[in-house]
Amino acid sequence: MVDLASICRFSFNRSIFSTITRPEPYKVNLCVLSMSKDAVLRQELDDLSDIVYDLIRDIRDPEKDNTLEELDVVYESGVHVEPWGEDKFHISIEFTPTVPHCSLATLIGLCLRVKLENNLPQHYKLDITVKDGTHSTGPEINKQINDKERIAAAMENPDLRAVVNKCVQDPE
Repeated sequence: MVDLASICRFSFNRSIFSTITRPEPYKVNLCVLSMSKDAVLRQELDDLSDIVYDLIRDIRDPEKDNTLEELDVVYESGVHVEPWGEDKFHISIEFTPTVPHCSLATLIGLCLRVKLENNLPQHYKLDITVKDGTHSTGPEINKQINDKERIAAAMENPDLRAVVNKCVQDPE
């Protein structure tokens, strides 16, 4: 489990983590006081990227008994967080299917989306994409996994929902 309270030490007045958790008692790391606002924001965004990666790394592959991290489907450099409006964030995740014709790439993208939607506050825009050139139908997959109506329709299917829930359940 991610220790979100330890990450909050970089937060000041407008904390990106205040909707997730707030450490008690609140302590300010003194070395942060000498950092510029831009440097503090960059540190907070990097920390949020780490949180996002920690959430998705343990998702199970639908076919194999491995995590997406173990299969190099998701990787730290594929997670980016940037400011998006006031107190909102744009999270982009790039993943690499195991083979260029992977039939479950769309399902993997759906698992990534569901895991994050279930574990992050609603103050973000999420884009999930297949790494360019790693799948024969990458643009079509990107369109599917970023379309709210298609996602909602897919999650109404009880069999598909069961597979997704099995893949995204926390490791025990």
